[in-house]
Amino acid sequence: MVFRFGQEVQTPDRARNLELLMTSADAYSSFTVGGNTRKYHGLFVRNGRLLLAGLDEMVNGTRFSSQHYAGSSNTSALRYLQAFSAYPPSWIYMIDDIIIQKTITFNGNLLVTYDISGDADLWIRPLITDRSVHEVLKDPRPVYRHERDGFRWGDLYLETDLSYEPNPETYRDVWYQQEYERGYEAVEDLHSPGVFQGRVQDSTVIFRCTGDTPAVQSAVRTQSLQTSLDWLEWASSAFCHGDEIVAGYHWFCESWGRDSAISVTGLLIERGLKSEARLVLKRLSDMIKGGVVVNRFPDNYHSSDASLWFIHALFSYRRRWGDDSFMESMKPVIKSILEEYPMSGVASLDHNLISVVPKSTWMDTAFTPREGKPVEINALWVHALSEADAMGIGAPVNPEAALEEFQQFWNPERSCLYDLIDPVDPAIRPNQVIALSLGLIPQPHASSALKTINASLLTPYGLRTLSPSDPNYQGRYTGDRSYHNGCVWPWLTAYYVEALLRNGMPRERIRSMLIPILYHLREAGVGYISEIFDGDWPHVPRGCIAQAWSVAEIARAYRLLHVQE
Repeated sequence: MVFRFGQEVQTPDRARNLELLMTSADAYSSFTVGGNTRKYHGLFVRNGRLLLAGLDEMVNGTRFSSQHYAGSSNTSALRYLQAFSAYPPSWIYMIDDIIIQKTITFNGNLLVTYDISGDADLWIRPLITDRSVHEVLKDPRPVYRHERDGFRWGDLYLETDLSYEPNPETYRDVWYQQEYERGYEAVEDLHSPGVFQGRVQDSTVIFRCTGDTPAVQSAVRTQSLQTSLDWLEWASSAFCHGDEIVAGYHWFCESWGRDSAISVTGLLIERGLKSEARLVLKRLSDMIKGGVVVNRFPDNYHSSDASLWFIHALFSYRRRWGDDSFMESMKPVIKSILEEYPMSGVASLDHNLISVVPKSTWMDTAFTPREGKPVEINALWVHALSEADAMGIGAPVNPEAALEEFQQFWNPERSCLYDLIDPVDPAIRPNQVIALSLGLIPQPHASSALKTINASLLTPYGLRTLSPSDPNYQGRYTGDRSYHNGCVWPWLTAYYVEALLRNGMPRERIRSMLIPILYHLREAGVGYISEIFDGDWPHVPRGCIAQAWSVAEIARAYRLLHVQE
C-alpha cells in the first residue's frame, strides 16, 4: 500500500496541503508536494533548527521546483507534475520529452535522487539558512567553505554527481502561506552558496546532504505496508526516540509528560516493544516530584493528570507482560504517587475524590480552566485505587468508597456525566468517555450517556470537545478560545470505542466509524493523524500534522476493533 496521487496534485491547493514528514532521532525532513508553506518546513531540520530549506531546480532552463514569494507565487511548475507517491516521497515530472523522477529519502542524512529519461541539462541550487524553526530570518549569512565537489557548512557536506560552481545568491521574500494564514510573520530570505549543474542522459544524479551524526536505518520498508494499522505503526516510530516520545510535529518537537504517558500504550506497549516502553516509563518515573510527573521537561510540573496517566500506562504494561521485574520496581512508585499526589500543588484530596487547580488538565487554556473535580481526573483516580488495591498496594482512600462518591458526576437533566463538579459544570464534553471506558458508570446510565455523546459530540473524525448547543461552542479553530471548546481531538477515539464495546455495541457496527479518520492518512500530514479538526463541517484538519497521541489512540482503536476479537 503506497499513497498515490495523479494529476490532482497539479492543483496548487491540493499540492500545498499534502505535507510529508520523515524523522530520524533529533532531525526531520518535511515539505509539501508543492513547496514549503510553513517556516517549519525544510529538507534538513535538526535540533529545532532549519538548515537546508529546499532546492531550486531546473531542467533545460525550465524550473520544476515550486518556490513562493511575497506578492507572487510560482505555481507554473506544478503543470509539469504528473504524479506523486509516498513513502518515500517521489515526484514524476514531464518537461517536453524529458521525464524526471525525483525521490527524497531521509534517515539522518538526506538523499535526493533524480532519475532522468532523456537528454537534459540539470541545474540545482541549494537554499540554506540557520535559524530556529519557530522564527523567520531576513538576510541570513551562514558561514561555509567551498570545496571541489560542493560546500561544507558546519558538520554538513552538500554535494552531487554534477559539477559545482560557487555562486552566492540571496533569495529574497520567500513566503510561507500557512504562517500567513495562522497570523505569524511569513516572509524571510534564504541563501544559496552555489550551483550544481551538468548534462544528464538517461541516468541518475544524487544530491547528498550528510553530516557527522550516524544515519539511522529504517526498520520497515514502506512497500511492505499493506493495512491502515501497518501505516499507523510506521507513523508511531516517528515519535519514539530512545526514552522520549515527541509530542507532535512540527511545533511540539519535544517530550511532554502527559503526552508521553497517554501515547506510550498505543505507540509501544501494544506493539510489543517492551524494552522501548520501559525506557519511556522509567524516564517518567525518574522525573516525579512530590507525586507529580513532569509535564514539560525539565521542570514544569503544572499537570494534574500526568501522574494518573502514568499509572494508567503502567497498568497497560502489566496487562501485556504481567508482574515482571520492571513492574515490581514500579510498585513503590505507584504507592508514592497515590500518597503524595493528593497533597501536591496541583491536586488535593476532597473526601474520596481529587480536586485540581485551574489550567492543569489536558484542556489547559484560560478558556477551559476546569478548577474543581474534573470527570476524567477522578475516573483515572478511582481506577488507579482499584488496580493498586488488586496489586496489594496500599492507598489513602478506599476504592469502593471513591467509586461510590464518583457517582455524583451523573447529570440527570442531560443524561450524561458532568464534566466538572464542585463547582458543577453541566457542559457536555467528551472527557466522560474515560469513565465510561473504565466501566465506572452502571447501566442504564452508561448507555444513556453514550446516546448523549453520540447526539452532541460525534463527528466523522472523533468527538468534539464541546456540544454545539453550548453558548461557548466554537465550530472553527481560531486559537485558544476554540482549542477545547469545539475542536475535535482524535486521541479520545479509543476510549470512546472501549466505552461502546463495554456497553454491548458489536465491533462490526463500530468499525465503519473509523473509516473517515483512516482515509485521513492520505490527507494533511500524509501517513499521519492530525492534532485536531474543526468541530463544524467540513472538519478541516488543524494544528500539528502529526500528533503522537492521535496516532497512538487511533492505532489502539483499530486494534480493539480488528485485532482483539
